[in-house]
Amino acid sequence: MKAWRDGGSPPRPRVLFSAHGLPQRVVDGGDPYQWQVEQSVASVRKLLPADWDIRTCYQSRVGPLQWIGPSTEEEIERAAHDGAGVIVSPIAFVTEHVETLVELDIEYAELAEREGLPFYLRASAPGATPRFIDALADQAERALTSPGKVQSETGGRICPGQFGLCAQGSGR
Repeated sequence: MKAWRDGGSPPRPRVLFSAHGLPQRVVDGGDPYQWQVEQSVASVRKLLPADWDIRTCYQSRVGPLQWIGPSTEEEIERAAHDGAGVIVSPIAFVTEHVETLVELDIEYAELAEREGLPFYLRASAPGATPRFIDALADQAERALTSPGKVQSETGGRICPGQFGLCAQGSGR
C-alpha cells in the first residue's frame, strides 16, 4: 500500500507478486515452494482493495530448464498489452539484494518503460521493519515453546500431503 500511495495512488493497479523461480522438476518432485508462495499471495490479497488485479509470477530463471511460471517479465509484457500499470512486490524476498535491486529496480523497470506501461511501482522487501521483526519474534517464541515440532500458524498441516518434501506434508 505504501508503494501505491507513494506512487500517486493510481486507480486499479495490477499487482505482480514476484517470487524467486524454481525449476519445474523441483516442484514436481514434491517441493511445496510454489504452493507456499501462492498461499502467501492469497493471504496478502485479502488486505488489498477488491478491484485490484493480482498476479503471482516468478523471476531469476537461469539455464535451459523448464521453470515455474509465469515469469515476471511475461507478466510485465502482458500488463503492457492490457494497458495496465503495475506494482511489483517481492513476495518471497525478505531483504533487498541483487534480485530486487537489479532485476526489479533496473531490468524490469527498463522493460516496463520500453513496453510503455502507464506506471511501474515497486514495493519494498520487509527487511527490518518493526512489524516484520515482531512477527518473526512471535514465531520464534512459539517454536521455543514446542521444541522439536514444526508447526503452522494454526498448529495443523503446513501444506497438503502431495508435497512430500514439506514438513508435516505426509503426517496428521
